Amino acid sequence: MKIFITLLFFVFVTVSGVHPGDRLVYIEAFTSSTCGACASLNPAFNNWFATQNPEEVLRVYYHMNWPSPGNDPMYHHNSADNNARRSFYGVNAIPNGFMDGTTEIEYSGSWLAANLNSRKNILSPIAITVLDSVQGDSVKVTAVIYCEQMMSSPLVTVYMNVIETLITNINPPPTNGETEFPHVMRKMLPSSSGRQVLLKPGNTVILEERFKMHPDWDPSKIVVHVWAQAPDKEVLNVATSISSYSLIPDPGYRIVELGQAGSESFNINIPYFAEGYNSPVQFSAEVEPANNNINVSFPSGNTISSFPGSVTMNVSSGAQVPAGLYKIIVTGTNSINRPRKIVVNYLVGKNFVEIGTNKGGIPFTINGSSFTMSQLYAWDIGSQQNLEAPLTHTVGNVKHVFENWNNGVTTNQQTITVNSSTGNYTANYKTQFKILSAVNPGGIPANIVNGNMFHDSGSSVTVSVEPTQVQYNGKTYYFNRWYGSGEGSYNGTNPSFTVNLSNPINQIAIFDTVNVGIETLGSEVPDKFFLYQNYPNPFNPVTKIKFDIAKYGNVSLKVYNVLGEEVAILQNGNMLPGRYEYSFDASGLSSGIYFYKLTSNEFVSIRRFVILK
Repeated sequence: MKIFITLLFFVFVTVSGVHPGDRLVYIEAFTSSTCGACASLNPAFNNWFATQNPEEVLRVYYHMNWPSPGNDPMYHHNSADNNARRSFYGVNAIPNGFMDGTTEIEYSGSWLAANLNSRKNILSPIAITVLDSVQGDSVKVTAVIYCEQMMSSPLVTVYMNVIETLITNINPPPTNGETEFPHVMRKMLPSSSGRQVLLKPGNTVILEERFKMHPDWDPSKIVVHVWAQAPDKEVLNVATSISSYSLIPDPGYRIVELGQAGSESFNINIPYFAEGYNSPVQFSAEVEPANNNINVSFPSGNTISSFPGSVTMNVSSGAQVPAGLYKIIVTGTNSINRPRKIVVNYLVGKNFVEIGTNKGGIPFTINGSSFTMSQLYAWDIGSQQNLEAPLTHTVGNVKHVFENWNNGVTTNQQTITVNSSTGNYTANYKTQFKILSAVNPGGIPANIVNGNMFHDSGSSVTVSVEPTQVQYNGKTYYFNRWYGSGEGSYNGTNPSFTVNLSNPINQIAIFDTVNVGIETLGSEVPDKFFLYQNYPNPFNPVTKIKFDIAKYGNVSLKVYNVLGEEVAILQNGNMLPGRYEYSFDASGLSSGIYFYKLTSNEFVSIRRFVILK
């Protein structure tokens, strides 16, 4: 990953978005070309947005298929992603929108200005740099996400929007009178679900996506928005095209001992910059919370004049500085752009410690409080913390079984002593899948070995049915075949089989009252019930009767003499959809004319056969 970044330093790629340290506010709005109220409020919103600094606020419109007639072509171009964002926010009326994911907007210039001003001055915990390159009719997007500050829930979701900045002359025409539709979401990458990433101070995550230009898009108006959203839906930062530079420090934090004087160095880098950018950047720094015994200096100068480039920053502290997490806020200033800010962390007597599990969604406790996602703390070095993970966790047909902690502890509970070298405690689990099993007809006294049990993922499991011949309700039943569902399941006539488990499966052992049984003809599922003429006919003593079952349910196949008396029951019980063939041995019947009748659900069919002896 670092080699990849270093290579980028020297190829002078175009920077499509750089918003490290500073917060760029994101407004997500919902509208429609059939919405009269939208036509009334959108112009004022659009006019306000046109006066804003693009380094401070971005927006996107998601289009809906209501109100009637619901034929907004921008909605129908990508209904799945539009619907996903609507569901994400629970939008049931338009126009509507959200500022940075958590504040429902008002379509008022004064409201928008006041809330933007308060929001944009809050430093973002992450920096996002977006690089893109056109390759034929495709665009490659690279998002470099750097974590500056600690987030208690470090697992966030990164989304990408492909935006067309202006659409006109739509078809079908709008019914609300609007003629211009700005900043329309065209596609989400890789999907509306985004991608989850774990961000801790000093960590860099690089995501790459590619998309093809759609014939309906104007390539000159296509831009990409990349944003990160916390579990509570707060947008942490967003990035898109700006002609500027980025700041990324190395390292992201340093630890010094409590009660001792300390001194640590950081490199403040400008690794990415827009093509043609050459304005020198001068740096300053401040400490938060302020402490007169923490000093910041730039021993070799505080200006970068050639790009890429870096300066060295030194942070020193006296022995009397109390334990704490101190943010060093570095500001880069040039003569062109809004000042850029980046944060490094100076920990006195503390360390960042992440607690979690290697499988998402498993509950665990930290000092008695329960969580299901990784948590990050800045704990005092030498303090003790109690961790506990469950021995097992089952959801449906998937079970997770505790194995150990990543520090080698094999009990599910441990008390740790925080130190300066260990920053992660992960409970490791193995995954097990359940083999669901049953017999058909239900109630037959047969046992399925290894059925209705959990087994390790990737293991080879032998499943068998015992016994294969049983007495039930005064009749003798014989094992006939297996019906399996789920990837890797078994369908066949062997009483025993082996499966390699990669997911839950379901296995049904099917029994029949006649030893020769009913054979399944292929795997095709017929679209209707049908009873075929037996062959051969006349016969002595064996003939074959074929029939099609289109729907699961009770099926009876019986034989009657010319007096209407039942002389044989060939099948009476639930059957799965399929094509079947029954070998009927009439050794116990005398010569003559007989009728065989198939009944299932609302289907009834009768045919005749002749026994000649």
